[in-house]
This record gives sequence, C-alpha cells and structure tokens, in this order.
Amino acid sequence: MNATGAVNVPRLTAIATLLLCVLGASLVYFAFNPQVEALQSRLDDEQATLRSEEVAFAEIPHVRLERDQLARRYDRLLAENPEAVFLSDLDATMHRHNVRLSATTIIHDATPTTQTPEPQGQPSLFTPTRVRLELRGTYAHLLAAIGDVSLGAEIVRVEAPSLQRSGNELTASVPVTIFEPAASR
Repeated sequence: MNATGAVNVPRLTAIATLLLCVLGASLVYFAFNPQVEALQSRLDDEQATLRSEEVAFAEIPHVRLERDQLARRYDRLLAENPEAVFLSDLDATMHRHNVRLSATTIIHDATPTTQTPEPQGQPSLFTPTRVRLELRGTYAHLLAAIGDVSLGAEIVRVEAPSLQRSGNELTASVPVTIFEPAASR
C-alpha cells in the first residue's frame, strides 16, 4: 500500500510471480534430482563400459596373433604325434555321430613290426600302439562312428568290435591299432 492507501498491483504481481517461480524451481529441483542423479550414474557406467571396450578392442590383434600361434603349434604337435591325430579325429567322429567315449586303454608295444598301414606302400618298420575304445550310443550311431574311425586314417587299423547292450544303449568295445614310425619313439 502506498501513502494514499491504494495497493500497487503491478508491484504485488511481480513479487507474487517471483515467489511462484522460486517455489516452482525448488519443487522441480527436489522432485527430479533423484532421477537426474540416476541418469548421471548410468551415463558414468556407460562411459566406463566404452573405455573397457576400447581396451578390449585394442587387444584383438594380440589375441588373434596368439590364437594363430597356438593353432600352428597345435597343428605341428598334432602332425608329430599319430596318437593325437587319431584322438582328434575320434573326437570329431564321436560328436558327428552322437556317440560317447566311456573308457579307453592304450598299450604301447616295444617291438616294431614290418606291417604297413598303407596298402600300396613299401614295408617299413612301425611301432604299433594298441588302443581299446569303449563307445556308447545307439546301434546305428555306433556302426557309423566305427566305420568312420576305420576309414579315417591310413595309420589306423580297426579290428572287429564287440557289442553289449546296457540299458537303452549299446557299448562297443573297439580294438584299434595306431601305427607310428619306429624312429618317433
């Protein structure tokens, strides 16, 4: 009110508007502050994830190089060891035909033989390694797996397997001979 007793409406409106703006801003700040903090936390987490992915992507060439070196080493070791070649082929055959290996026995012979695994090859001295595999699966799967094992490599001879029923499955006892050059022992 002024000296004449009249109310100054524009000034009162300006003060009321200022008070409403301060009250509204305070209400908005306190109402949305938890959501803003949660969004800021998510933003920080995403930035940390991006930084860790950048580090991981920087390691990809090193990981590929190490993988290639291990693959070359594995291939070299596999080529040097006929037993490893046979077991690797056996693993692939078992997966392909849904057959499980339940037991295996490996017996190394110390006496070389003149038998050659190659039909047209010239006789040379080989050391046989006898392996008895026990495979489990259905009749059809076992026959297919044994057929693949016997045809899989020239250095392997599969003898007649014996089959026994055990529940709903069959167990095949498969005698196998792996021939290695006598000098490799």
